[in-house]
Amino acid sequence: MAHEFESGFFVAQAAWHRLGTVLQNPPTVEDAIVKAGLDWRVLEEPIIETGEETPTLRKHLIRDRDRQLLGTVVHNYVPLQNEDAFHWFDPLLHKGCVKLEAAGSLQRGQRVWILARICNLQAEVRYDDLVCPYLLLHNSHNGSTAAWIQFTPIRVVCMNTLAGATVNRFGDLGQKKAICIPHTLTLHEQLARIQTLVDLTKREFQFSVEEYLSMENQELTDELLTAYLGSVLGVRNPARHPAWEQLLANFESGRGNQGKTLWDAYNAVTEWLEHQRETCVEARLISNWFGAGATLRIKAHTAAIALLKHQTPTSSLTFAAVAGASSTPLR
Repeated sequence: MAHEFESGFFVAQAAWHRLGTVLQNPPTVEDAIVKAGLDWRVLEEPIIETGEETPTLRKHLIRDRDRQLLGTVVHNYVPLQNEDAFHWFDPLLHKGCVKLEAAGSLQRGQRVWILARICNLQAEVRYDDLVCPYLLLHNSHNGSTAAWIQFTPIRVVCMNTLAGATVNRFGDLGQKKAICIPHTLTLHEQLARIQTLVDLTKREFQFSVEEYLSMENQELTDELLTAYLGSVLGVRNPARHPAWEQLLANFESGRGNQGKTLWDAYNAVTEWLEHQRETCVEARLISNWFGAGATLRIKAHTAAIALLKHQTPTSSLTFAAVAGASSTPLR
């Protein structure tokens, strides 16, 4: 397959996909651009059809470093240069609000991302199981998407992204948890107005932590675990799914898991998605951020919240009935 991961850096430790350069300390904006391999600009070249003297209403986006064609867009499309995307974080870095922890290029420069950790904010769901809030800026240089900035929580014990970073962005937009920046002439004006996203992120993080603590407090019977995994996988009998044994192993002894609660089950799914689902790490990275893996992560979260809502002291099997899952014994 095509080389999806092109370049990038990660601070302190490599991410689960073991790609990119590992830095010992958070970089400055200037260093980050270079270490991420994003020290290039997008050129705009009008398209002139054969035999015509005037440009069409489309143009090519070209990477200046190697003349790589990134995409073809309409004439009024305004690229967000990598340098400008990084410098959006300048005020937050100067105030000590965030630290840059990862950035990189995917699909030969067609997609770029920057991940910044919100400082002085973390939560312990259980002993030595920390979750930290991040801001993710992702942008396309092929005209396929707008630039987005949104909140995503990371489980430190195995560097899992706990909520879909990109797949739920339109719902997040309506709830003011994400900001969409179209590639128009007002793009830079919009970037200048969104510093308040950090405050929104802090509030959203507290809400997420409350959900995670509720998951940790919800113990699972064999029937409930079967029902939950069946709901996530979209099957009546999850024991027949190819990932069944791996998911059970993750639940029992996955990274930071104890095989007891909904928190363990939820992270059994996220660990499978980010560490085991795809054999190719590059394909897994794209899937988890922009494809089927991201959709399944959101489904895992939605199913967990549904289970919490349907549980009552007098009915431990309510969710199983709602999910229509088999009660096949697990062990």
